[in-house]
Amino acid sequence: MSSKSVKPPQSMPNTRSDAGPSLMALGSALAVVGYLEPGLTPLMVLGVAVFVIGMLVQWDEGAMEHTIVNLASAAWENVSALVEASGVVNNGIYLPSSAVGGEPMVLVPSTPVASLGSIKIIGKPLATYGQGATGLLLASPGSRAVAACRGVISSDLEASLRNCLVRELSLARGVAVTEGEVIGIRVEGARLIDLYGNSTIKAVLGSAVASIVASIAAEALNRPIAIQDEARDRGALLVRLRVLGNA
Repeated sequence: MSSKSVKPPQSMPNTRSDAGPSLMALGSALAVVGYLEPGLTPLMVLGVAVFVIGMLVQWDEGAMEHTIVNLASAAWENVSALVEASGVVNNGIYLPSSAVGGEPMVLVPSTPVASLGSIKIIGKPLATYGQGATGLLLASPGSRAVAACRGVISSDLEASLRNCLVRELSLARGVAVTEGEVIGIRVEGARLIDLYGNSTIKAVLGSAVASIVASIAAEALNRPIAIQDEARDRGALLVRLRVLGNA
């Protein structure tokens, strides 16, 4: 596949994550003007009040997210225990919904694979692939994300990622895609959501945002996808994906 230059990430307004900082900035400006200009003490008081409201909005958003993550961690600990007990701890392969006849899933193969061949569901969470090898079939954060973004996912990968991550889920500020043998995806302003802690499942599924990126890519391209690696870069998350074959 030929390489294509990276287009600058296109950011969309994220009202939920921007509300707190925006109010704090506005409050600061009003307070400074009210302090410097004679006779505008009420404006300074208003500015201080707006700044405090912004702090509360920002704190509440972060506290709510932290609480939800903590509540979800027990479920992921159970999934991690299942994976460890099965002895199947390989990188997951993200499958489109067309490959499994329902929501997109992650196949955790019993051995590392370069291509899948046919996939047959024995009975969740078990499935066979290739020449009869058995693996685990798991739902992931990306499974739920694709369900939530079903109406905005198309064959255009970058548009699908932007519409889902930025507009629908408010998990990022912008997305840029570099297409090639390895697909490079830069997610600007990605929110750090640590669902798994230090459990084994993180090595299998990748981070929550990378999992969502891989699931959307599998669905948009209708191909099995593996996360090659991911890294942080100045506030952005860089995810590299490999396409494994036809769905």
